[in-house]
Amino acid sequence: MKVGNTFIWHPHGTVKEHLWILISDPAANEGRCVIVNLTSSSHGKYSFTLNVGQHPFITKPSDVNFGDAMRTTETELARNVASGAALQREDMDASIVASIITAAKTHPAFPPILRKLLPP
Repeated sequence: MKVGNTFIWHPHGTVKEHLWILISDPAANEGRCVIVNLTSSSHGKYSFTLNVGQHPFITKPSDVNFGDAMRTTETELARNVASGAALQREDMDASIVASIITAAKTHPAFPPILRKLLPP
């Protein structure tokens, strides 16, 4: 697993499937990593919006849902892909991922405890 990998997934405790983006390096964090998902755009004050054409899964303006960011492990992601519970999709463009990471570091909804897992 590497930064920028994406998955269609419905993790335990979430309401429905979303596109999840890996935004931290499991190899640099003893297998731990952070993922964020996309949701329909609210066009809110703190929205970080991705648009059609920035990833094949995106069919309408979609916000990075920093408030639902979660810590997981490379092992759990791999297990969910292997079982079919998560469907690996096309990687997100590296420049977009870098912008997401930069925004996560200061976004008011991103859980502060997860910031230590982000790349510098």
